Amino acid sequence: MFCKIIMEILGKFNIQYYEWLYEFLHYLDLKKWGSITIIIISKMFLFSVLLIILEWIFNRGVRFIGRRIVNSTHFIWDNILYENKVFDSLAHFFPLSIGYLLIKPFFKNYQTIIIYLEKIFDILFVLIILQFLIRVVNSIMRIATSENNHQTIAVRSFSQLLKIVSVIFCVLVIIAILTKNDLITVLTSLGAITAIVILVFRDTILGFVSGVQMASTKMIKVGDWIGIHKYSIEGTVREINLTSAKIENFDKTITSVPTYDLISTAVTNFEVMRQKNIRRIKRSILFNIQSFHFCNSAKLEKFQHFYLIKNYIHRKQKEIESFNKENNIDVSMDINGRRLTNIGLFRQYALEYLHQHPRISQSETLMVRHLEPTPYGLPIELYCFTNTSESIKYEQIQASVFDHLLTAAKEFNLKVTQVTTNVPY
Repeated sequence: MFCKIIMEILGKFNIQYYEWLYEFLHYLDLKKWGSITIIIISKMFLFSVLLIILEWIFNRGVRFIGRRIVNSTHFIWDNILYENKVFDSLAHFFPLSIGYLLIKPFFKNYQTIIIYLEKIFDILFVLIILQFLIRVVNSIMRIATSENNHQTIAVRSFSQLLKIVSVIFCVLVIIAILTKNDLITVLTSLGAITAIVILVFRDTILGFVSGVQMASTKMIKVGDWIGIHKYSIEGTVREINLTSAKIENFDKTITSVPTYDLISTAVTNFEVMRQKNIRRIKRSILFNIQSFHFCNSAKLEKFQHFYLIKNYIHRKQKEIESFNKENNIDVSMDINGRRLTNIGLFRQYALEYLHQHPRISQSETLMVRHLEPTPYGLPIELYCFTNTSESIKYEQIQASVFDHLLTAAKEFNLKVTQVTTNVPY
């Protein structure tokens, strides 16, 4: 029929020498599949062009309307939705819906093509819905979270888990579309590999549970200064997601650890210390025990000129003299009765020095104590807190305290132990 129409048109215009064309068209008529293929290709081309035009029109229109709405409001959430292209995902629904409705009128006589195109459009609808969900989840996460609160961890974990579940669900729906089965049948067939799925997503499940626990117990949040002794890590938490936590060390390197380790291992959180703006000094000086001795009158006369302990010496001398007289103790022997020692006076001097230091907190625990003697000497430990948690200032304060006390030890005739080795340079 197609050939006869063309031949009639050529005959009306008296076109000569068209016998070859007649033979060719007759050949096409004999090969009907050739003309059908051309018709199908032409319709597919026109259908595709129509979809592209509709997509361009609706995309431009939705973007224009979305931009006007965003510019006319003072809310932050609509800006985030626009930046994450949520409105663009919505724009895809309209041309696809129109195209889906036009499949049957366009390919009325080609049932097989209608079936395949409907499957393709169903899959496209599923993919667009998935894209829309992911963009909405990203937007909600940006709106609802802040890097300075504990809920950030739970929302991040939940959003990432929701994305994974959405992707898996959409894949199952696509499988159901391709295999012409309902979703329940596909899910039932996957029951046999449930154990494998759980094994594959073990870290994901543990990470989600860990995120919820950390958010509910307020253990750790993004921005906290933490230390993990298991991995010899100390730094600032930069990100906690579904599977791993990123910690920025003080040397500016990044260490990633499994999220589950943040609740399953020992983690030290220094954030409370930083919030209180204090930091502990807990360091000792090792003294040679052979330099310890009782203080005679000449020594005490010298030490009484030390401003920080002169009142302490006067008070203790009266107390000791009273005690020795009451108990009739022979004080001609140094070992008899009670006496002051150079190490005891130094310990009191260090305590008074810390009490009057302007950068040492007086509201926290402050003491100078003996530790257990070692083969190398007796450690005298300083336990106190600086009134700043800033690392540079803290190190400066700690250094100045020990600079002074190590030098002052010489005035008390004390020798600081230095463990030397015979290792050649």
